[in-house]
Amino acid sequence: MDWRYLDSTLGDPRSNLALEEALFSHVERPTLRVWANQRSVVVGRAQLAVAETDLGACWASGIPVVRRFTAGGTVYNGPGNLNWSFFVPLADGEALMDAAGVFRRYGETVADALRACSVGCEFRPPNSISDANGKISGMAAYISKRALLCHGTLLISADLEEVARLTTPKADALPPRYPRSRPVAVSNCGVDEPSFRDALACVVGCPPDADVLKESELAEASALVRSKYALASWNLADPFPSD
Repeated sequence: MDWRYLDSTLGDPRSNLALEEALFSHVERPTLRVWANQRSVVVGRAQLAVAETDLGACWASGIPVVRRFTAGGTVYNGPGNLNWSFFVPLADGEALMDAAGVFRRYGETVADALRACSVGCEFRPPNSISDANGKISGMAAYISKRALLCHGTLLISADLEEVARLTTPKADALPPRYPRSRPVAVSNCGVDEPSFRDALACVVGCPPDADVLKESELAEASALVRSKYALASWNLADPFPSD
């Protein structure tokens, strides 16, 4: 089945994360989405936000903290970042892959596109891409009975001091049910963004022209914002509330 290519950024981080879930829920053909999110801190599905970022600093700077529906650690989005997402229906055989296989396949795909743009880098298990100076891309995945999603954020020319300030977890011990972010050295890869977009679409085999979002996809994303992504009960509350 031919790939669909989306160059689709919505107007705020909550809408962009809601669109990820909407696209995953209704994916009918393999889809690559490339998007540039606004300044935000994105926490993993099962993380405790207060332990993974400085909420006070975020509030003082007007930086929203948004929870995604995939697992993994906390990431920074904003100027100098580019996000990439692969949505694949299970009918294409991807259901046979475990999370490690998903990360390797799509991590290597992104690394191939970067190398085509003269960026020296490599995929490093379990779920990151690094250059000689540190981690340039991390990724998360979600696999259901009908589809898989692998997505990540690429550091191109981000403010690395802000990245560290807003994604360094607190040292407080937490029960093991809360996944913790792991501080690592990070690096800007410096790739030319338009060239990388083109290279990634080429490596995947997407058509050269981007598709447009369907009205139904936008409507689903808007509904998810209202019911989930705009709510503190989703973004900031304990994902494992006591009974």
